[in-house]
Amino acid sequence: MRAINPMTSLLTRGIHFIPLKVCPRRIRLIKLRKGFKSIVPIMLLLILFIVTPDHLWAEIANRIVAIVNSDIITLHELNTSIKRLTGLSTEALQLRDERNFYEVRRAVFDNLINEKITGQQIIKSGIKVTTKDVDGAIEKVKRENNLTQEELIYSLKQEGITLKEYRERIKREIERFRLVNYEVKSRIVLTEEDMRDYYQRHTREYREAHKVRLARIFLKVRNPDDKEEIDQVKNLGRGILGRLKEGHDFFKLAGIYSQGPAALEGGDLGWIKVNQLEPALREQMAKLSPGEHTDLNLAPSGFQIIKLIEEEKGEIKPFEKVRDAIYSKLFREKVEKRYATWLKRLREESFIKVML
Repeated sequence: MRAINPMTSLLTRGIHFIPLKVCPRRIRLIKLRKGFKSIVPIMLLLILFIVTPDHLWAEIANRIVAIVNSDIITLHELNTSIKRLTGLSTEALQLRDERNFYEVRRAVFDNLINEKITGQQIIKSGIKVTTKDVDGAIEKVKRENNLTQEELIYSLKQEGITLKEYRERIKREIERFRLVNYEVKSRIVLTEEDMRDYYQRHTREYREAHKVRLARIFLKVRNPDDKEEIDQVKNLGRGILGRLKEGHDFFKLAGIYSQGPAALEGGDLGWIKVNQLEPALREQMAKLSPGEHTDLNLAPSGFQIIKLIEEEKGEIKPFEKVRDAIYSKLFREKVEKRYATWLKRLREESFIKVML
């Protein structure tokens, strides 16, 4: 059974969600709200200890490493996220590369803070995701990956995820997708003038590749130290050249004489980008017109004759042909920029205390 990542499939095909940004610097105590008292963290902890159910005591007792408004982040939650991202326990990651461990931990920790803040914003915005929404998203994953329910469950098991956990992840991603749509995407406007201006300034990006379709007759030299064999192969090549000049069909001769990988196809090598050709061959192609061929040339392990079948010069694509691609690129850039600004503002307005 082929291995797939259902979560990746959803995010890359079904829901184009902008990933939470991470901030490389260490978070300090942020206390920007007017009149916010230093006693709040203590009161918050007391409330959490009083109202928290027994089944959450284990995580809370496992050291709180951050308070984010009304939420907490525990060491267990942080370590679990690191393992999910890297596939390694924190101990193993630290032993492997201590410097990298602290960089990864800072990034994951910062991302958890962002998740707490956006989760709070989802509740504040009244965003709701129903069971039907989750079912629809999962069905889309199954349809796009041609999976049965049993195959999906098997794939999740390979990833170490239960179906219940997967459904919860899908629910959170849909919530965040809708939050970004509401807070960011819906406020972005792209005009036709914006797109045409970008097109004019980046014309080179939309030049099609210069391509050639080639065919080859390759004559192999088995022993490069055998001068007699080399002479025999050269004579055969010259004879083929003579027959080509008489008007014989290149593809038929290739099918008879060529020892290259495309001999059965008449030596047809298909379309090749000119910048991928060796400089010497590229120079030869520049002198040919479609239908013409080179002389007998030395090649690795033998000799060859190359025919230029067709050529596409690589003209600039018209604006109408690339308009949608430009729109997607500019829209994505604007979303990412506005999202970063929006998230930064949320963090500045939040109470964040780090105890890591």
